[in-house]
Amino acid sequence: MHLFEIAFEMDVEPKCKKKILRMKLLNHLKSHLELIIFIFLYILYLDKAIAKLQNRFEQFKIYEDIFGFLVFYLVLKI
Repeated sequence: MHLFEIAFEMDVEPKCKKKILRMKLLNHLKSHLELIIFIFLYILYLDKAIAKLQNRFEQFKIYEDIFGFLVFYLVLKI
């Protein structure tokens, strides 16, 4: 039950309207801030994962350039 409803039932004018609106606004902003932080961290971790995968594939490319003749030899041998 909201304070406004209680005040209406008691037939009294609510005096704390600004404080309640400020609290609602702060709660709303806090929930949005948590979402923004979550999205920022998600993008940060995703970027790190992409960078690691790119590094890994670059290493595989170097290994293929160095040892590619062995794979070709093994294919011919079979």
